[in-house]
Amino acid sequence: MAEPRTVAIVGGGIVGVSCALMLAREGHRVTVVEEGRIGHGCSWGNGAQYNAGSAFPMAHPGVMWRALRWLADNKGPVRLAPRELPRTLPWLVRFLRTGRPEAWEAAYTALHALNQPCAALYRDMLGDTEWKRLFRPSGALHVWRDVSPSALDELVGSLRTRHGVAFESLSAEQLQDLEPALSHDYKRGIFFPGSGHVTSPPSLVEGLMNRAAAFGASIWAARVEAIEPGTEGVTLQTSTGPLSCDTVVIAAGIASRDLARSLGISLSLASERGYHITMPGASGAISRPVTDAASAFVATPLNEGLRIVGIAEFNAPDAPRDAKQSLKLQGYARAMLPDISISQVNDWMGVRPSTPDSLPIIGPHPKHAHILFATGHGHMGISGAAMTAAIISDLVAGRAPRISNGPYRVR
Repeated sequence: MAEPRTVAIVGGGIVGVSCALMLAREGHRVTVVEEGRIGHGCSWGNGAQYNAGSAFPMAHPGVMWRALRWLADNKGPVRLAPRELPRTLPWLVRFLRTGRPEAWEAAYTALHALNQPCAALYRDMLGDTEWKRLFRPSGALHVWRDVSPSALDELVGSLRTRHGVAFESLSAEQLQDLEPALSHDYKRGIFFPGSGHVTSPPSLVEGLMNRAAAFGASIWAARVEAIEPGTEGVTLQTSTGPLSCDTVVIAAGIASRDLARSLGISLSLASERGYHITMPGASGAISRPVTDAASAFVATPLNEGLRIVGIAEFNAPDAPRDAKQSLKLQGYARAMLPDISISQVNDWMGVRPSTPDSLPIIGPHPKHAHILFATGHGHMGISGAAMTAAIISDLVAGRAPRISNGPYRVR
């Protein structure tokens, strides 16, 4: 076991509490610094699925033309606020570079290495009883309305095969057998048996935090206003007073961008706002996450209802919520599940911290080894949090990370 250290983790979302559990279990004295409620930021409103090889970087060959079509479509899943363009433009340039075949394949390889072990890691972190309560390893489904796969679809399939990802192509009839409520407009699909979903994202975060607390981790309810590196450790200046520690892990979502800037580095993180609607009582419509590949939205059955997640809205984190986006998701829900009754809808908006290559930022500050970053997971916080926590625990202990953190370095 590594020499015990005092570790402060900035951020109480899925990534932060996963790090807290891994570190506390190894004997470190861990404090999670969170201004709001644990698990009630972006981690509360996600699509609740975990991916074992089914997820690809958002940028792909030909992505520019697809993005332009989406931006031009008022009903499309992408919106870029004009006032946010100057800050987003450098990010978009890097995003388009990731769409080159070589960069795209390298990003997928790194993403797969991070996400693939997540179910096994969570089972180890939570224990069998809690894992079975929260996780549904019932697979995931991607569906299309066109009959024939595109050249990109074929390329994606070959890359998944090379990485050993299990998947099965389904006909329209097989889709109806698997999920009878789906629209008959869907002509084909792919089933991923290694993926699945959790029954309640906040319950997952709370369960991880409870396990971390059993190993001695604590919560400091405060806002971090400054991080001050020293020769021996780090001091956090918070809204309720200073907190000193040997090591700090910045897992604060989009707020990590401002904290990094105060420490002299510029993280390539975009404020990509996502929306969801949840319909209580409708979760029985489907049995697993279903992704409409063309419109880039996901339907997932949760304890609290059927959740529809989508929209990539590039806007300032604190900009007013756009009510039209929630109406758009209701239209998506009706198109996917024509017989669904939408009598009650709960809506939400949160900010995804997104990198241009879809790879999170995991590793030390270039000049301050006691400051570590664990942020930028974008759409894939549940999938990537567990291995991120494993890498962070290795770095704190001075061990070689169990997978190389080179692709996820601070950049």
